[in-house]
Amino acid sequence: MRLSISTSLRRGLGPDWSLKAEHAAAFDIAARLKADWAGRLVVLLCLTLLSMWIVHPAISLVWCFLILQNEWVERRFAFHQRLDAPFAGQQLFRLILQRTSGTLFWVMAALVLVAGEPSHRLLGLTLLIGIMVHVSLLYNTSRVQTLTTGLPCLSGFVAATVITLFDPQLSLDHKVITVFAIVAILGYMVTATVQNLKIRDRLKNLVSEKTRLAAEDPLTGLQNRRSFVELVAAQKNTGRPLTLVFIDLDRFKPLNDQYGHAVGDQVLMEIGRRLNEQPDMLGAARLGGDEFAALFAAPAEAHPAELQILALHNSLTAPIQSVFGDVSVGASMGWVRAGGESTSVSEMLHSADVAMRRAKVEHLGVAEFDPVIDQAALASSAIEIAFRHALAQGRIRTALQPIVSVKSGQIVTMELLARWPDSGFPRDPAPQDFIPIAERLGLLNDMLWSTLHQALPALAGTSWSLAINVSPSQLTSRNFLRKLGGIIAQHGIAPQRIELEITEEVAFRNVMENCAVLEQARALGFRVVLDDFGAGYSSLAMLDRLPLNKIKLDRAFVGELRDRAATQKILKATMSLAHERGISCTVEGIESAETAALVASFGCDQIQGYWIGMPELVEPRQHLLDLAS
Repeated sequence: MRLSISTSLRRGLGPDWSLKAEHAAAFDIAARLKADWAGRLVVLLCLTLLSMWIVHPAISLVWCFLILQNEWVERRFAFHQRLDAPFAGQQLFRLILQRTSGTLFWVMAALVLVAGEPSHRLLGLTLLIGIMVHVSLLYNTSRVQTLTTGLPCLSGFVAATVITLFDPQLSLDHKVITVFAIVAILGYMVTATVQNLKIRDRLKNLVSEKTRLAAEDPLTGLQNRRSFVELVAAQKNTGRPLTLVFIDLDRFKPLNDQYGHAVGDQVLMEIGRRLNEQPDMLGAARLGGDEFAALFAAPAEAHPAELQILALHNSLTAPIQSVFGDVSVGASMGWVRAGGESTSVSEMLHSADVAMRRAKVEHLGVAEFDPVIDQAALASSAIEIAFRHALAQGRIRTALQPIVSVKSGQIVTMELLARWPDSGFPRDPAPQDFIPIAERLGLLNDMLWSTLHQALPALAGTSWSLAINVSPSQLTSRNFLRKLGGIIAQHGIAPQRIELEITEEVAFRNVMENCAVLEQARALGFRVVLDDFGAGYSSLAMLDRLPLNKIKLDRAFVGELRDRAATQKILKATMSLAHERGISCTVEGIESAETAALVASFGCDQIQGYWIGMPELVEPRQHLLDLAS
């Protein structure tokens, strides 16, 4: 029955009409009727009193009763109507019948006035016009209701015309003028109603197109990230088992560089087409660049789910025809089974992404998310997400570790270190956990500026220098030295009290550029220190190549110092050569008085290590003064 009703209505109302759209329009009309019921009631009471005065009171009361009954039914429908409720064709016709009857009652009241004395005719015609305006404005969101509720109005105008033509009390010229006015008003109202319907349809199509474009990737026609996330959430709420797949194309950039963007776009569009052709697919998206995602209705058994993903992988990696012949790209795919309330949408997406990255790194092609195998990646991702918030909220704290002069035994320098206390993780992330994340996210400078502002007040009233670790990427970034100089100037610290600790990597990457930046730093007054000397590729030649003020000998020397004479000789020779070049020496990793005395006998200038002092979070300045004493 419902199918036949919908089909017959679609034939008369256009191929784009649907029962679902009519339901939405009915809901909108009900909401508007509910909002203005008080105004309609006031008009009804005013017209009832007026008609009781100029026509028979009994007729007016019957008419008022019918209108009130219709309004009550209208109110009940508006109260019970829900946009997400099932809406059958029978309900639609019951609604239209109720709305049509209401319009019919109003028209009958108007015709009673029109059929009365000539002095009452104007009120009746005014009421007819008001009804037509109400119908054209209120119901123009629904083609069906505009037509059906408009029929009583049209019938009323026709009846008013006939009554006027056969009214013996009107002269011919009055009849002509009245009929012309009725026909003109009727023609104008019908034209306005039709135009309203057309404009509404154009606006509806425009909104639909804008909505589609906002939810769609313009190149492939797939969903974009936002709409795909909404799809996953909606499907997850159904409780059905799902398979979520993340896809990253392999070798796409070389292909794009070799054949040009036109072929690259062709490949992306073909990948989108192949995704759309997959059986059991609920939706697919292009997440950006050469990354895609797809959501499938998962098979009931585990083994077919794996076959489903392998079939997808084979389809996407098959050769693609282009103007240069067949081209092909690989695909790394990670997938996760999901459904019900056991996992959130963000967890599903993240798990599939983690599995995809493992598939790419290990060249697996396809990898299912495994909580055990992928636990480390999940932890790293969780730290990455939390780090952003911690840095923005100032929860990355400054710690200072003292460096002592061998001759005086006094603190001469504090090394600036970053710590993340009270992180919320079972173990607070160590610097080696979050500093690579900061570099990968481009937040190293932000972290340095934050910790500098915490540390520099501790230098006030002391003669200490402050040693800060600088990565090669920071060293060569634009305006780094200018920004650093501005910050220390805010705290009244001279550049001569700032030591820039660089690593050996500076000497093996962009040597000329790095040396030029270091010379510029020294010209501004900053001191340059080579950190971890001897830990990696150390060569004594670097003492000539780099503009250094100091080297810090790695703790690896200290670990073998007492037991190996060769290490002692290397350490002595390094210190001697550095001193000849005017470069002072600091030894790290001092953990005992014996080691401190030994390196001091070799000519070391400064020492640093847990025996000297542990890194401590910055506290009020009095604490640091106590440490110096």
